Amino acid sequence: MSTEPTGSIRAASGPARFSVAANYDPDLVPALAAYPVDEVYGKLPNDGVSGGRPRYLATPLSEADLQRYIHLLDRHGIAFNYLLNGACFGNREWTRPWQKRVTTLLSKLGELGVRRVTVSTPFLLELVKRRFPEFKVRVGIYAQVDTPRRARFWEDLGADAITLESFSINRDFRRLAAIRQSVRCGLQLIANHVCLLNCPLQSYHQNGFAHASDDSSTLFIDYCFLRCSRLRLTDPSQFIKAAWIRPEDLAAYEAMGYTTFKLLERGIPSAELLRRVKAYSERRFDGNLAELLLSYGFKEPVRKESLWALRHFWKPRQVNPLRMKPLLDLARLQGMLSPLPECPIRVDTRQIPENFLDGFRDRDCASTDCQACGYCERIAAQAVSIAPEYRTEVLKKYVEMDDAMATGGLWGV
Repeated sequence: MSTEPTGSIRAASGPARFSVAANYDPDLVPALAAYPVDEVYGKLPNDGVSGGRPRYLATPLSEADLQRYIHLLDRHGIAFNYLLNGACFGNREWTRPWQKRVTTLLSKLGELGVRRVTVSTPFLLELVKRRFPEFKVRVGIYAQVDTPRRARFWEDLGADAITLESFSINRDFRRLAAIRQSVRCGLQLIANHVCLLNCPLQSYHQNGFAHASDDSSTLFIDYCFLRCSRLRLTDPSQFIKAAWIRPEDLAAYEAMGYTTFKLLERGIPSAELLRRVKAYSERRFDGNLAELLLSYGFKEPVRKESLWALRHFWKPRQVNPLRMKPLLDLARLQGMLSPLPECPIRVDTRQIPENFLDGFRDRDCASTDCQACGYCERIAAQAVSIAPEYRTEVLKKYVEMDDAMATGGLWGV
């Protein structure tokens, strides 16, 4: 049975450490070990317990594959954090079958060498701590911890670490300082997301993911992703407003006591994951920042299970498969089904001011009208560019997709 290779996930001082998304490529592990990677996170695609991504985005993986991967990580001093981070379990957590399923899974994870899990619901945290005290438990971003009061609630409940609601507070330095001072447990920030600031779709999106990642066979169309992707193309300033952290700015967060940073995204090509780890480890990245942020549009293919489209989207009883073409066209154009020769979206790091963060220190973005402020818009005008033909073609497909969904054409009604 494996032991915890890198110590506690509670509050730590010292240089930054990284929690990196898993793509289960064994050849990537030695390369990750050359950087301050504390853990890799992921989950089995068919464990039957809700998570934070739909099953169609999962990397094909068997239990034996996971065991070999965990042992490989362990040999390189990297922990594996298993995700049980669904925002909703459909009230099945109060049933005997679900209780048996999750306790059986946790027992099996222990046998595989897992010692860390991430949850987003308080009952599951209590269940793990009472029945499996050997596990260290991190609270996921879907718990929406964004105040000192919420952080203390989870710490008092037994959390060893918390991923803060980075989509909204990564640039709220007063709030970040107050949260850090309020708890002793570990705190983690997501560094390279591109989600909308204070995203109005967040709760809907998280619940959609939860039900698209369990053992149900219901069709899931990621309306929220379609909506926010379209908004970024029509309003490029959203690429600047998204509360990502530049590699060059990690020191500002370390000065407040934040030393653990989560890097997205699960299942992306190894070269892209390593590019992200390298950039944040070296505190420097020159080029297209979108390459560190986007979850699609890569030069290399993303690994998918066989008959991927048929398994997840051919559901004649729920939707007319012949009317799915606009959705598939969108996925193809944006590089979600096959590689793209170049990323059509560019966020030029050279056009982002060196003192970029200073523009937020005296601003309360949550209560500021962006149109009256204009800070991010001015930077976006210089730094963000989108290939015109790509933008026109993709926006046209979004209009077709919107019409198909809103009028019932997708379902043939």
